[in-house]
Amino acid sequence: MKDRRPGAIILGGHFLGLGAARMLRTAREGIPVWVVDEEVCVAQFSRHVSGFLRCPPPEDEARFLAFLLDVAVGKGLEGWVVFPSTDEFVKVLARNHERLREHYVLITPPWESAQFLYDKRLTHHLALQQTVPVPETHNPGNLDELAALDIEYPVVLKPAITAHLMDVTKKKAYRANDREELLATFQMMAGVIDPAEILIQELIPGRAANLYSFFGLFKDGEIVTGCSARRSRQHPMEFGRASTFVETVNIPELAGLAAQLLRGIGYSGLAEVEFMYDPKHGRYELLEVNPRIWGWHTIASRAGVNLMYLAYAQALGEPVTAGSFRIGVKWVHLLTDIPTAALEIRHGRLSVPEYLRSMRGSKEFAVLSFSDPLPVIMELLLVPYYAGRRGF
Repeated sequence: MKDRRPGAIILGGHFLGLGAARMLRTAREGIPVWVVDEEVCVAQFSRHVSGFLRCPPPEDEARFLAFLLDVAVGKGLEGWVVFPSTDEFVKVLARNHERLREHYVLITPPWESAQFLYDKRLTHHLALQQTVPVPETHNPGNLDELAALDIEYPVVLKPAITAHLMDVTKKKAYRANDREELLATFQMMAGVIDPAEILIQELIPGRAANLYSFFGLFKDGEIVTGCSARRSRQHPMEFGRASTFVETVNIPELAGLAAQLLRGIGYSGLAEVEFMYDPKHGRYELLEVNPRIWGWHTIASRAGVNLMYLAYAQALGEPVTAGSFRIGVKWVHLLTDIPTAALEIRHGRLSVPEYLRSMRGSKEFAVLSFSDPLPVIMELLLVPYYAGRRGF
């Protein structure tokens, strides 16, 4: 009798984890899936999830590591493939790679590689080294060094490590239109995070209309399979925390830039490489890299490629054969896209006919599924909870 294939553990049960569970469970082998989260989550209510575990917060690295090591044996999860869905989960897995590999199969590379994608200062240096275009960026370190900078406005102030700022302020970045705003915002952020983590970056115009990504699966820095996407709506529209509407597009240049960057660290695994088109320089410029499950990854399945299953197979050392992605496929998170579009319509930046046209064609919904209906019901019921916990 053929041995049963190992299951998958998804760290994080928000809609990102839900989508991964659905993709893995509906693969031809019907891979068993367990979800791990520190709080109640929509994925635990999916019929595609076989088990759910509450965990310590990943920020408490020692406790979270002990938890993972305990459940490997205690719950019979030895040899299962682990998928992280947040930067903090990536950090724990990468920093403890050798210990965890004794019990699990990891899609996350060791810290020697992962740190270049976790810390945006290192990402910026990697991009410069690999000659990948980036916005003009400064890392002053303190107020005196900031005051000495000669820069053009407006600018963006963002943290090198996203979670350090967003966990406190619920903001991903801030805009400064002049020197006075820059100094005031820097001081405010320095009261929350280490000032050495504050990046000052040229503001590329266009908001979400100019946001793009190349997403896919990589091995040793080379593309196994992938596709480009335009992320034309996010919430908030400027410095968004998450995309709300995404569409697959054909931009070969993005594939070349993504591979050029990740070859520098020989990266293997899932990645979403984010870019913004800069009309001033006429080029796509790197913003950041997500070396994990990202919000809209299920667009891949609708476009013809079960990306999560391919990552699972690659992690197990199996041959991976990928098909081609269909262009023009869309992904929508209705809970956030409807209010985002409504605000854009109210401010005259989007018309009702434009919104309706954007919703035509083949679509993948973030949570809504008629074959798996309970998660969308629970998502609506949990809105007040998310509002209190995450500033949703």
